[in-house]
Amino acid sequence: MRVAWTEAVPASPGWFPGQEAFSTYVPFGILAARWHLDAGKSAPTSVLMIEDDPAIADMYRVQLEHDGYRVSVAATAEVALNTLSEEGPDIVLLDLLLPDRSGFEMLAALNERFPNHPPVVILSNYGEPSMIDRGRSLGAVEYLVKSRVTPSEISAQIPAWIAHGRRGRQRES
Repeated sequence: MRVAWTEAVPASPGWFPGQEAFSTYVPFGILAARWHLDAGKSAPTSVLMIEDDPAIADMYRVQLEHDGYRVSVAATAEVALNTLSEEGPDIVLLDLLLPDRSGFEMLAALNERFPNHPPVVILSNYGEPSMIDRGRSLGAVEYLVKSRVTPSEISAQIPAWIAHGRRGRQRES
């Protein structure tokens, strides 16, 4: 389906990622892309964000959903493990500081319980080389320091990380 950018539909005032100011109209083409109205589109990529800080989780969720991803947020490792069993996300974004266990413990549990788990990207406030090495040795495809990346940069890299995770599983088979 091809939609002219001049068509617009009323929208409630609000902020959308990538916009500088509030808007009362959103071009229909943006809505079509967001809601996957194009014929032949597959289901949106599913992201599980394991983050206990509601403000950070919401900031990433808004950007990722704006970019067409389906996002689930788990505030604890236990909720995340249940979500992994039930939903089977395509990728996991993992914070290291969780209320019920560390992100490293979470990643170890993930490796044990779900040997073919989706790729894991660690998003942490800690950037010490020893922590980065530990995260990668536990199988994280990437380790990023939150203050050095933006939600839109994370969003743009998700397809590459998923592809990297698939290639890694194919080599192991």
